[in-house]
Amino acid sequence: MLEKTSLEYGGIGLMSYSTRYTTLSDVTDEYWDELLVNHEKITEGYSDTTSAVFIASLNEEDKPYLQKILKLADYEDEIKWNEHLKTHKNFMDFLFLKEFLKRKKKAIDEIFDKKLPDNEATKISTVVKSIKLFLTNPSWLFEVLVLHEWRNKASGDVFTSTKKFTSKIVNSLSTEKGYQDTIANVLYNNSGRNNDYRIIAHCQLGEHYFLYMIYKLTKDTKRPGYDKAKRVKDRDQVMFAIQTEEKTLEIKAMKTDLRGIKKYFTDELGLTLNEIQREVFTEYKVKDIVRLFEEGTPVTNENPEDFVIDRISFSNSLLSKSPDLILQLNGTDIWPSVMDAFQRRVVDLNSLKDIKNISFHSSKHSKSIRSISLENGDVVFKLDDSNLSTATKTLINNNFFKKFGFPLDRPIKNKFTGGRALKIDQIFRFSRQDQLENDQKQMFDELITLKLLELKQDDKYSCNNCNFYTINKSEVILNTHDILECPECHNDIKVTPEEEIIANNEVMEKYIYDLFDTLLERDSRLETKGYSQQTIRKKKFKFKRFLFENRLFQVLVTKNVLSKRTLENIERKLIPTIVICYGVDQQTSDIYSLDTIEQLTFGQIYVNNDQQDFSVFMGKYIEDLNKRTHHLVVTAAMKAVKNLNFISGKTTELKDKYDDSDLEDDVFPVIKDMFPNSEKWGKELIGKPIPEGLFAIQYKENAPLNSSEMKYAFTYDCKFTKDPAGYTLGSGEHRKALHYVKQLNSLVDISTYCTPHEVTSHIFIGNKFRKRQIFAMADFFRREIVKGYTTKPVFIDCKDLAYLHEQISSNKEKIQRVPDIFFKQMVAIFTTDEVLITKEYIDDQFRDIGIAARSYSPLDTTELTISLTKKK
Repeated sequence: MLEKTSLEYGGIGLMSYSTRYTTLSDVTDEYWDELLVNHEKITEGYSDTTSAVFIASLNEEDKPYLQKILKLADYEDEIKWNEHLKTHKNFMDFLFLKEFLKRKKKAIDEIFDKKLPDNEATKISTVVKSIKLFLTNPSWLFEVLVLHEWRNKASGDVFTSTKKFTSKIVNSLSTEKGYQDTIANVLYNNSGRNNDYRIIAHCQLGEHYFLYMIYKLTKDTKRPGYDKAKRVKDRDQVMFAIQTEEKTLEIKAMKTDLRGIKKYFTDELGLTLNEIQREVFTEYKVKDIVRLFEEGTPVTNENPEDFVIDRISFSNSLLSKSPDLILQLNGTDIWPSVMDAFQRRVVDLNSLKDIKNISFHSSKHSKSIRSISLENGDVVFKLDDSNLSTATKTLINNNFFKKFGFPLDRPIKNKFTGGRALKIDQIFRFSRQDQLENDQKQMFDELITLKLLELKQDDKYSCNNCNFYTINKSEVILNTHDILECPECHNDIKVTPEEEIIANNEVMEKYIYDLFDTLLERDSRLETKGYSQQTIRKKKFKFKRFLFENRLFQVLVTKNVLSKRTLENIERKLIPTIVICYGVDQQTSDIYSLDTIEQLTFGQIYVNNDQQDFSVFMGKYIEDLNKRTHHLVVTAAMKAVKNLNFISGKTTELKDKYDDSDLEDDVFPVIKDMFPNSEKWGKELIGKPIPEGLFAIQYKENAPLNSSEMKYAFTYDCKFTKDPAGYTLGSGEHRKALHYVKQLNSLVDISTYCTPHEVTSHIFIGNKFRKRQIFAMADFFRREIVKGYTTKPVFIDCKDLAYLHEQISSNKEKIQRVPDIFFKQMVAIFTTDEVLITKEYIDDQFRDIGIAARSYSPLDTTELTISLTKKK
């Protein structure tokens, strides 16, 4: 019998809609049909009231964002701007989108954050996010649809593959007609040729996670309609997900279709799939597992025979900048090293998933076991059982159980706090209570009691006859008998209460900051410094600040994943920072994470909310950040140097890309890396008459008979301009700069510290100066400075400041030989009589450093090694 062609699958021989509608010109009525939008009704019922209701629904953040997208005229005139919006060529599409997003808010938000991460868009409404997605790539709405349908289904059957799902497989299933025809044909044959199938759409969640949705034709009938009888094709959904990194396939379908999907991957793609059994193992105690790793005592108190673990890797080491840790000793038992690592607190177990991989050998085999984290927080330890007999697999499983106390190839309930944290974070991503696992219901009740979560009540109105659905009561008809009727077929309307789980943002923030308040009261090393309101990339953030060993730290609570640019802005302030996200899983949080900023999820905080637990838990992160402060400075400085080189000489072209606040944040890390004894004030103390920062240099001046310690202080100000002529240094700037210097020179701190008893130079750092005004500032200082003081103004272009940093970095070895001469030359640079520091002048000073360093010849370790090895 001939196989069916693609033209017979639902009557359409086309690829999935995820690739069919990639531009606005591709959008047709069929596009909205497949998105299940009743566009005909909206079009026929359109009126001025319809458009007015839509515009009125926009919040105050929506219109600026829409203006940024649509670039309409008369933005300042609300009435005219509204008219322009109503007459926009895609305005009807916007109305369709509002219909589409019903019950899809979380899916829209998740796809928006992944496709268009934009920290400035956190307050815009879901409908505006959908507009941005639609205008950028209409096919992304099918990804929203797929994700929404996937999240609304219960967990499916999970299989692991012995081979990797290659990029060829996942991409071809998404984009190639041949692959899509083949899977549809396999499902058709598997159904006994009773049902047609076609891939509708796919969704990519990150680099390694792919979702696919297939329609299954279940009934093809004629139904009476208002205008005429219509052909209606009823369908079910078949969905599956591929996680390439974990090598897992999850299928959400009826048993017949599940077998068909599995048959496609095994017969057509040559993969071997093994089902992960859903019976969860719970019979173990956390303390027994911990004792195994700390003391070496097998959980069953029985040592396995012919089972030697020679390699184990962890994903949660306590080493700075090294979360992954591998312990390996080829051919020899590694467990004594494992115990040593735990006793020295090099590694710890917060979750079963922290055990990443185990390799073992016996007299006949060498195999590996990897952990797989399931979506609900459970963990499966998967044995590589290729070429193993059933008897051998049973023996290995028994030996593994003797040592660890839980079985292989079976979901293990993650009783560790990290496993509970994963489940807590998952709850915040649910929209309905029926999505909760059994063991999450008590956690959910706790979160509701604490008012961290709320249930938003809504009624939904549906018609069983014509599939009409709405959550807006005004759209249904109240007849003369006070009975609700369907506006389309006039049958009775069914009213179903519906709840949506939402996070209480204010309570969430207070809950976390209260935990920190308690910690600050209990730990004598910590001191509260209140709150700091900061604007980063036009968005306001509230940071809680505290001192640890006299160093400033800060904590930020956010419900959104911060973009990389926002995190880098925080990084440049050189304040060790902890970011706590809620409604976000750890994997998503890690996408844009920086190794200079600690990112945690609310689940991790919640499971350690006991005062003692929280003190120990958070203490580790604070101490780790404290150890990494030098790394923070160096990392931020290297990024800042690139920015300073980029903006030098540029003015108008930096509009909407860079501002004076950015310059201030870039200059300080560079100065801090060069001269650690430095401080930044600037906008941190906005409104006070002080310069943006200060740094100090000291060194020993050697004389024939004695040596003396020389100490100098320098203040600086950042001057950013978008004026092509350069920064304007008018009389106001003259008086302000002189006031800064006089104020600091009058302080005892300066007069007693500095060798000349005054600030040596006040440095202007900018992207472009007017040369004539530079010398006018120098003349003003000479005339107006208080008698007996010699503080001078010095100017440096930001590219030359970056060059100075680069020279220091590339001459580290020479500088270490003659540190005093180096700092003396730095003082010479910042006190130049030429007023403007140039690259050539910097080169002159480093030439002197190089000459001085020659007299300190290093030990030739290569020759030493040769001599040592020849010695008998």
